[in-house]
Amino acid sequence: MKLNFLRSLSLALVSVVIFSCSSDDDQVEVVIPSVNGLFNVQDATLQTNPFPAANSDMSLEILSINANVIPGGTSYATIQTSTPARKLLIGAIDRMGYYEMLPENNADLNQNFILKINQLITENRFSVILAYLDDNNHVSQPVYADLLVTTVGTGALQVSLSFDNDKDVDLHLIEPNGDHIYYGNMNSANGGFLDLDSNPACSIDGINNENIFYSDDATLEAGIYYVYVDMYENCNADVATNFVASVYLNGVEIPTSTQNPFAGNFPVGFPSNSGGSDIANDIAPVFSFEILEDGSRASRTGRKMESISLSPSAIKKLEKSNNR
Repeated sequence: MKLNFLRSLSLALVSVVIFSCSSDDDQVEVVIPSVNGLFNVQDATLQTNPFPAANSDMSLEILSINANVIPGGTSYATIQTSTPARKLLIGAIDRMGYYEMLPENNADLNQNFILKINQLITENRFSVILAYLDDNNHVSQPVYADLLVTTVGTGALQVSLSFDNDKDVDLHLIEPNGDHIYYGNMNSANGGFLDLDSNPACSIDGINNENIFYSDDATLEAGIYYVYVDMYENCNADVATNFVASVYLNGVEIPTSTQNPFAGNFPVGFPSNSGGSDIANDIAPVFSFEILEDGSRASRTGRKMESISLSPSAIKKLEKSNNR
């Protein structure tokens, strides 16, 4: 059964109510929505106070971030601080609250974090504010990042991929019955659909996200699903690429064989793989997950989805993969 209650809870906002008094003592309520209506931060703690004001000349720089995000997706960010950080501070403009994150190694000036975008986000853009706190409780000067939201499907099951620079990185999903959803087979008979395929064959769109989802009336088959992330074409091998893959079932992050979300890296010089229909014999999955019998559903209509015609870029990619 669809867990609409849990999905609604995921959008529950921590709000601040401000009352102002007019001459006739009427009270006006002003509600400021919380940052968690936009995103969460992996391994961070939500604070309900306003974002701390700077009280030092310390600074930080954003080295990389995926400035394009999708509902239910992620964004991997790398920052560099001018001095060692005790805590990273991550918030959003015009939102109450912020996240505190403890660095894995506060002696390292380069720090990473993962934004997890709310599945129910309605904004088409928002601005992230970043700062850090040192061992003397000094707060750095803030920096800002403007993020654009691309609309995708979320549905009953969502598997997504985000990467932090312009390359053709592909998302693959293999269902328990063996059906394979990827750029060369964009939908399955059960209703899974690759509705976002970014930078095909290095035709750069800069979205740097991919997404597979099953609508609320699709078939969720019981069994094990396998998720693969393939460097189809390394459009610039001189830079490394960080990626994050994640999965939601009925609006909830579910356990996987590794981690959810899962963060990985293609190092400098990583070769293009041009994976296709044989991906399961080509590379290892980044994770698998299981849908149990009591969590599966038969299609309400019993219908099977017909195949979607491939785009010219997908046909070109298939030809290249088949000729490896």
